[in-house]
Amino acid sequence: MSTRNKSSNQRYIAYGAAGSIILLTFLILFLLPDSPSAEDAPDSADPEREVNVRNFEPGEITTDISITGRVRAVERIEVFTEVQGVLISGARPFRTGNRFEQGDVLVQLDNTDEELDLFAQRSRFQSALASLLPTIRSDYSSSFDNWAAYVESFDPESSLNELPEPESRQERFFLAANDIYGQYYSIKAQENRISKFTLRAPFSGELRSADAFPGTLIQPNTSLGEFIGDVYELETFVSLSELDFISAGDIVRLRSAGTGLELEGTIARIGSSVNAQTQSFPVYIEMESERLKDGLYLEGTISGRTLEDVVEIPRNLLTRENTVLIIEDDIGTHREVEPLFFNRETVLVRGLQSDDDVIELRAGTTSLAGARVRKIEE
Repeated sequence: MSTRNKSSNQRYIAYGAAGSIILLTFLILFLLPDSPSAEDAPDSADPEREVNVRNFEPGEITTDISITGRVRAVERIEVFTEVQGVLISGARPFRTGNRFEQGDVLVQLDNTDEELDLFAQRSRFQSALASLLPTIRSDYSSSFDNWAAYVESFDPESSLNELPEPESRQERFFLAANDIYGQYYSIKAQENRISKFTLRAPFSGELRSADAFPGTLIQPNTSLGEFIGDVYELETFVSLSELDFISAGDIVRLRSAGTGLELEGTIARIGSSVNAQTQSFPVYIEMESERLKDGLYLEGTISGRTLEDVVEIPRNLLTRENTVLIIEDDIGTHREVEPLFFNRETVLVRGLQSDDDVIELRAGTTSLAGARVRKIEE
């Protein structure tokens, strides 16, 4: 190929490349949108943002404190015997789960021999008194009618009545010299001992456990079981910040998720010792129901002190500086409030009015302070 032809080819290639560049430039300008003019450009210096707002009406609100705990019987005794005897069947069997009303016989031991021996002691005491009546008639005539009436009303199978009061020192010495007081107190001690063969329910309740059966020889100080009453107590814990809002006597609404049981209790007492691990204080709630069972798990709410002129707002509306973001003169502004009580998802605050437009805080909205805003009308 000659030098002239080679130069011609190079010029054609250069012209083609230049034409391609020009064509590509026209295509780009045609496809791209027109740049906005200065008149159409938005005012980036002071944009107005739309926000959702909420209004809250101040008023009286009762502080509700959520609690949980397990039920425990307040009235609880271990059933023991102080005497030896054979357990016999009573009106109601001594069996786990049986209920007894206050005064019912829980345990009855066979006391036949002891009872007969007590009858004999009373009879001997009656004979001793009768033998002294002639001397009392002659030496202490003013007391004779009292002692005669006491001997005539004497019943060996009944508890001894209180002895007549001597009218003189000489009469008292006379009775003491004849061992009247010694015999009297010995019989009263035996009456007290024989009463221990019968154990009665000190309160209404249920026999939680029974470890003895009729016919068993019961030894002294042997545990026969456990008896619990119908009054129950729930121990729970509250924080130091919640402690100021409750007091003894406050009503507590309780429920069992497993059984559907709902009932009311009252705060019986508040402990003063703080739990070192949780920094909380024990609160004891008393309740009464035949449907309650020892160890049952309950949850509930304490109706504490009533606060005035407060509103309840979601906790996410309250900033760390104890402020909420409101619209004031079309500007997002921080309003300082006084947080009084924190619930799980809400907080009771004082310092807001019903016409305050509180901005609902979401991700990125905390930067609205000082910005122009407009609330979205529903």
